[in-house]
Amino acid sequence: MKINENASTTSQVKKLFNLSLPLMISSLATLLMIFVDRIFLANYSIDTLNAAVSAGTLAWAFLGGFGMITAMSQVFVSQYNGSNQQKEVGKAVWQMIWVGIFSLFLFVPMAFFAAPFIYKNSPHQISYFFWLMIFAPGYALMTALSGFYIGREKTKLLILLALVANLINIALDRAFIFGVEGVVPEMGIKGAAIATCTGYLVQAFILLLLFLKKIHKETYGTNHWKIHKPLFLKSLKVGAPQGIFYGLEIVGWAVFFEMMSKVSFLHITVSSICQSIIILLSFFMDGLTRGVASIAGNFIGAKKYDLISKVFRAGITLQIGFSLILALLLTLDPKVTLSVFFPVTNSEFVAIQDGFSEALQVSLIFVFFYITFEGFRWVISGLLSAAGDTLFLLIAGAGSVWVFLLLPVYLIVVRYSQPIEWAWATAFFYSVITYAIYYFRYVKGKWKNIVLIEDSQLED
Repeated sequence: MKINENASTTSQVKKLFNLSLPLMISSLATLLMIFVDRIFLANYSIDTLNAAVSAGTLAWAFLGGFGMITAMSQVFVSQYNGSNQQKEVGKAVWQMIWVGIFSLFLFVPMAFFAAPFIYKNSPHQISYFFWLMIFAPGYALMTALSGFYIGREKTKLLILLALVANLINIALDRAFIFGVEGVVPEMGIKGAAIATCTGYLVQAFILLLLFLKKIHKETYGTNHWKIHKPLFLKSLKVGAPQGIFYGLEIVGWAVFFEMMSKVSFLHITVSSICQSIIILLSFFMDGLTRGVASIAGNFIGAKKYDLISKVFRAGITLQIGFSLILALLLTLDPKVTLSVFFPVTNSEFVAIQDGFSEALQVSLIFVFFYITFEGFRWVISGLLSAAGDTLFLLIAGAGSVWVFLLLPVYLIVVRYSQPIEWAWATAFFYSVITYAIYYFRYVKGKWKNIVLIEDSQLED
């Protein structure tokens, strides 16, 4: 990669946006699958919507956690690419492919044993959790193979694949959830899970075929498929903390939604809508943090640490721009949002009309501030991940969600039965505190002392 040491912050903003935009679109298409699932399920029944939020959140703690581990292929690819060691790129990706394959030994037992144990009295939750676990290794493989393209800043292909997967999901959602008379039986929430996971499998399969093309074998060594113990262990050392952190954070949010379900139907339904919106809008943060990690990883591989601050400022600038647009979207009449999720004839919705719109509107304002500061945090997370400072992310991130989010929500909202608005206000303050912790770590600069790749470490 060509390094421009004299690049201004403005040029870095443009470069980061150009790199991140395909990743944002790809992420949007992927997240849209979850969002579309919930729209279909909301029209199928509110019970299945809330079950998908509850069981789906916990399932993503494991599925997304492994995906974060295998996505660390991007970090090694970017650093090898930046240090002109292209022949080592394929070997690095294969280590994460193996991690994805080995995940079968975790996910299959969880599907058969954990689902009935955790959700004893909820067939909807059991079904949704079971099928997400069965297909989870496909998601891990997809993120491992995506790192081959993201780390080399070749991201446009991911847009097309994500769009194809999204179209597959939409078509299968309609057919599998409601059924097609005489052709496909009505499967409800089970159909939503299968439709989404089929999209991930299609992406993983196509990415694998392209990864193994002859030109990639010759240039990047993508035929070096064997486990290389030093690199495998190094990849796990960097990826495992990130994956564990992601899992613990999502488990924390699963606890959050479980607490909301215990308070009232209004609390869990408002939270279900807020979380669905957050998931959909996180496409920007997800694409941006991966773009930041890719550029920063290349700079780190080239030992150009002085350019990292420009990447940081570029990331914050883009997030502020997104937040300005977001302010308009999340402060409009909540009836527009409600119309997306609920048909006007739904009797369950009519029963909770009183106070529902007001509670949702205030909660969405706090969601706006939450997303803004989460975006700032994700920018720094991308920088620290590119450097391999993932142990800090594990300790600080996992600790924060329990101390600054769950404990206050339990004491304020659950124990003293406060309105749902208090829960999302707490989520906003949690995001501010966590960003401050990450920023302090970034400016201290200890991440600069971490060494991930050495010319001699991969010699056979």
